[in-house]
Amino acid sequence: MQLLGKIAEALIVRSCNSDVYANRRWGQIGRRGAYVHHSLDQYIAIGTGLETTRQKYLHKYQPSDTQRDVIWIHRSNVRQELQTLLNGRAAGYSAGLQLKVSMNGFQYIYRSDIRRAKYEVPLVYFDLCNDYYQLANAIYREDRNFVLGTDLVRGKDIDPAIHDQLCSYWWLVEQLVLGRMSIDQLAKDDLLFDAHKKEIFESSGSTIITL
Repeated sequence: MQLLGKIAEALIVRSCNSDVYANRRWGQIGRRGAYVHHSLDQYIAIGTGLETTRQKYLHKYQPSDTQRDVIWIHRSNVRQELQTLLNGRAAGYSAGLQLKVSMNGFQYIYRSDIRRAKYEVPLVYFDLCNDYYQLANAIYREDRNFVLGTDLVRGKDIDPAIHDQLCSYWWLVEQLVLGRMSIDQLAKDDLLFDAHKKEIFESSGSTIITL
């Protein structure tokens, strides 16, 4: 897994928890809803692999979960999760977002994650090299049931500011991979450190991070 994906996880959670309209928009996408609705105000976004989740909601901390990077829990009953909608009704499984960040979606997503059935929740792709539509067209040619904007969502179209932040973080991640920045230096940035906790867990202590 990529460190930038964990950073995206932290950025989306932070945005949802500080902006009610962002929470409604991302929540709508996460549950495959047709409309943005104020009922989503009852739910809090959390990152399943973030250090802050481990500290506050340990029972929801799932750093090895490859399906849901972001989920929503009810404010008054944290064991209750937002449900995915199917034809306007609860589908019986939790809503969420699977996040991908890459400079090359064809190599990172198309080859390994093309089968929509692998994901119960929408796949949000932050295409740092603007290849989203090329990727989407390629997937659609192989799967006519694929729904653009529902099964595969362009992160930049939902929140351009998060996309721009990820582009700026790319340089920092590159410095880390090349050994020009230490983990101690990275830890000085609270958001990066929160995101990096999941990377540490998944790599079992390895210092190798794939971009």
